[in-house]
Amino acid sequence: MSDDPFSISDRLESTAEWRRGKAEEFPDDKRNLEAAEQLERLAAEVRALDDTEIDKQISELDDSIDRLYEANKDNCHDVSIDIMETLSEEFRAIGFRSGYSSGREFLVWYRDLLQDKLDALMDDLVPVPDLDEQVRNDPAVKAAKQAYDEAYAKAYAEACKKL
Repeated sequence: MSDDPFSISDRLESTAEWRRGKAEEFPDDKRNLEAAEQLERLAAEVRALDDTEIDKQISELDDSIDRLYEANKDNCHDVSIDIMETLSEEFRAIGFRSGYSSGREFLVWYRDLLQDKLDALMDDLVPVPDLDEQVRNDPAVKAAKQAYDEAYAKAYAEACKKL
């Protein structure tokens, strides 16, 4: 991810240019021009958020994903491809299927996307143990279950005698 030559604001502007081209191609569909304007506004707002807390959070997540992937290339897929595809889809959806009231709102969405991808990558690399199986196979649990089953059977048999 960190080797991506385009910043989020650059990609928003690039998508705005693409939308302007679509507006010329389809002049009756006003959504393209409106989307281009929204993308340009978001790009400016995102650029203004450089070196803020949300920008630092994104950088830290991005670095964590890069380091984790680099250390485990043989054991996981390249999550940066998934992130770039999701970003591209979201850029194209702005003004049509999605919208953001501010550049900060967009960056929060992006930060959450990175966190989800990092969590999924961690889950792939460090499998979550099956706790039910661990409990079932624990000798102490097996002994306790056997003692319970025996006590239950004895109490049941005695209760049946009294009836």
